[in-house]
Amino acid sequence: MSKLFEQIRRIANRARRRYSIMVMSGPDGQLRQFTLPGILIPLAAGLTVLGLLGGGAIMLDWANGRVEDANVAVLTEQNHRLERQLAEIRATVEQFEERMGDNLQMGQVFRNLANLEVIPEEVQRLGVGGPPSFSELQDEASPSPLIHQARNTLNRLEELNRQAAFQGSKLEEVVEAMGETKNDLAHIPSTSPIRKGLFSSAYGTRTDPFTAKPTMHRGVDFSAWRGTPVYATANGTVVMAGRHGVLGNLVEIDHGNGILTRYGHNSRVLVKVGQRVERGDRIAEVGSTGRSTSPHCHYEIHVNGRHTNPWRYILDGGPRVNAEA
Repeated sequence: MSKLFEQIRRIANRARRRYSIMVMSGPDGQLRQFTLPGILIPLAAGLTVLGLLGGGAIMLDWANGRVEDANVAVLTEQNHRLERQLAEIRATVEQFEERMGDNLQMGQVFRNLANLEVIPEEVQRLGVGGPPSFSELQDEASPSPLIHQARNTLNRLEELNRQAAFQGSKLEEVVEAMGETKNDLAHIPSTSPIRKGLFSSAYGTRTDPFTAKPTMHRGVDFSAWRGTPVYATANGTVVMAGRHGVLGNLVEIDHGNGILTRYGHNSRVLVKVGQRVERGDRIAEVGSTGRSTSPHCHYEIHVNGRHTNPWRYILDGGPRVNAEA
């Protein structure tokens, strides 16, 4: 106890001491003396230490804030980049879905030719079973819309993969069943209706050249000189050869198995109803009859009463400018 009192006494003595500070304003200035209590020295030192610690804490907090802002900016940019990439993937998936639909329709045509039972469309689109989808293996409670979009896109890809595998297996059945049925294949359109000309208008919705309104174009157009030969694109029987109105001088050929081709706006028709024709036979000449603005061949394909995109059946690449008519 006596040692503790001794230490307190020493501290009190130091606090009672006074310190003198000599200050001279210049080489010839007056010397001034300031006397400070001893207690101010440790107090000033303590305040200095506290100031340094407080300033350091403020600087550290500011630096951490800058780092967090930078990280947020980087993550935001990465998120935007992922959104753009996901949008591109979704567009590709939509194109793939459209092509799968085309393949489905073509598969039904070939099954008809092979005398196989037609598979209902809903069964083909369902495909075959497989492992659990991605969404079933993940946390469905995720709040991120981007994660939900990615999950849905991946699930759709898995469905398309199952459909492709299913259609592939069914196509093998068709190939085995058809064997050497070249005669049946000869009744499937597979060439361009003209050999010399230019592709000028696609199948699908387009601006009507007369009304300037969006209109469904049920075929494809090939521009060519008046009188350019028009050929049958597959074996079949002529069921229409004459004036149609909108399509002018029209030729229609029934190829069997629900397939029908139409050749419109001809200047001359060279076949008669009931006539048997083969692929490559000359059936008409290009013209601009009916509802037309210039000489061209309007070509349509109908499958089971429904028009479809003829380009899927043009396997020779279409007409060429320098080809021989």
